[in-house]
Amino acid sequence: MKKEFSNNFNFKFDKKLQSSFYSSNYFIKSKKIVSKFQPNNIVWQQFCSMNSEPFMVCGIEECVKLIKNTLPKNILNQIKVYGVKDGQIVKAKQPILIIIGKYQHFAFLENIIDGILARRSSVANNCYQLLKIVPSNKIIFMADRSDDYLLQPYDGYAAYVGGIRNFVTDASVSLIKDKKSLNINGTIPHALIQIFDGNLSKTIQAYQNVYGKNKTVALIDYHNNVKKEIIELKKKITDLFAIRIDTSKNLVDASLPDKKENYGVSDNLIKLARKTLDQVGWKNTKIIISSSLNLDRIKQIINKKIPADIFGVGASLNKLNLNITGDLVIKNNKHQAKFGRQLFIDPKKIDKILNRYI
Repeated sequence: MKKEFSNNFNFKFDKKLQSSFYSSNYFIKSKKIVSKFQPNNIVWQQFCSMNSEPFMVCGIEECVKLIKNTLPKNILNQIKVYGVKDGQIVKAKQPILIIIGKYQHFAFLENIIDGILARRSSVANNCYQLLKIVPSNKIIFMADRSDDYLLQPYDGYAAYVGGIRNFVTDASVSLIKDKKSLNINGTIPHALIQIFDGNLSKTIQAYQNVYGKNKTVALIDYHNNVKKEIIELKKKITDLFAIRIDTSKNLVDASLPDKKENYGVSDNLIKLARKTLDQVGWKNTKIIISSSLNLDRIKQIINKKIPADIFGVGASLNKLNLNITGDLVIKNNKHQAKFGRQLFIDPKKIDKILNRYI
């Protein structure tokens, strides 16, 4: 599986990268030692994952542009860079990026490239795995609350490569040039309901007064009584695209018996919401669920045919679960590598296996 993402991203780089500000100290020291004692060797540095399962790669385009933005032109003319494409599925131990040249020229970038590829590939692969079972139009990327805000543009870029098209912040799509297929979605926060003294109908009326009635979504778990909230809401609101249920996993909605299987956004709560919506005449109103959703939970909901229509997914999508390692594997055309980290492809076939970037 290959996708073309070249030139669709506006990557920006901190100038401190050039001064090794973000580089591990031992790479800086290694650069100095190599420059003094072993300056003329041509090495191959291979970046790959020892992950046992195939995964989607992301971050290659960013790494290539990182190299171009941090190395002087005279150095760039002395190195070669090969890699797979962003969005490509690779097997364990398959090289995803290879840099060929004098080690002292690019040694300081190793940990930075490791980190970029690990983070971006983890997010892209998490999204890709989710979209194997759920169409993209049924997923909202809501990972903005679960990590450093400065990572929103990069997580959003990786999610986009993984197939996500619905986001909640402008920052999440800021690196993507072509935004035609993207949507910035929003419901209402619990805070807005609080401002209106817990009156959801007044909250929605105010929302529609400012933003219109198109695709209004009501967050209905504020009082922990989903059934009652839907019934009360129908008395005042005529147009409602969807409801969102965000009940904490530590609570049981007042509409249900206090049993273990009813905690959080349970199967029974979703079924009850659907039944109530149908009873009040909102048969076309969608159900959006959120709160601690992950791949396994969504699989359960789909397999059991629980009537949830859209999933707001957060922390599980930016979970770091892939490690990328960079290793020197060839020195002056001879294999030389740490045990177990040898070059995993035929060097004579590199032009057929990988794409030439630099």
